[in-house]
Amino acid sequence: MTKNKARATANYTFQPGEFILVDANVWLYLRHPAAQPPPRFSMAYSAAFKNLLTAKSKPVIEALVLSEYLNRYIRFEYDAYWRGSYPEFKDFRLSSDFAMLGAAAIADAGQIIKLSTPEFSPLHLVNLPDILNETASGRLDFNDGMLVETCRLRGWKLLTNDADMTLGGIEVLTSNPKLLAACPP
Repeated sequence: MTKNKARATANYTFQPGEFILVDANVWLYLRHPAAQPPPRFSMAYSAAFKNLLTAKSKPVIEALVLSEYLNRYIRFEYDAYWRGSYPEFKDFRLSSDFAMLGAAAIADAGQIIKLSTPEFSPLHLVNLPDILNETASGRLDFNDGMLVETCRLRGWKLLTNDADMTLGGIEVLTSNPKLLAACPP
């Protein structure tokens, strides 16, 4: 697989109409759950997202990203506040205590959807055997492979903080120094 090219969000000039797939980890910096204090990258991604919107670029959301966002959001809260009362996550999810957390997570997801253009993953077009082989070898996370392949097929850039997003031959925008060092432009 070809290396990605990483560009620093602080120096990147977003273009009108440019499609940017925003990864779940960035959404967690922008719309983080209460249990997670504002992470150290929040300000950098907040500035990048403001620049993206000001330039009239198009932030994209798709099902894998929204799923990862909701799952991590809820798990952060569960781990911080509820694990002691509900050792089994499913018991917590089915409890009345979950209702307020579920509503908050869905409200934040609704804001993400309002800020973004929903798109579908082109599962029928991706090189699924390669993604599955790389996943089986441990060199690739399946969801990451799908996101990169979706960006490659659609000509989108990926806004991510994931230091593992090094392969796929796409352009990634990041504030993560490890990813910037691993994938020079």
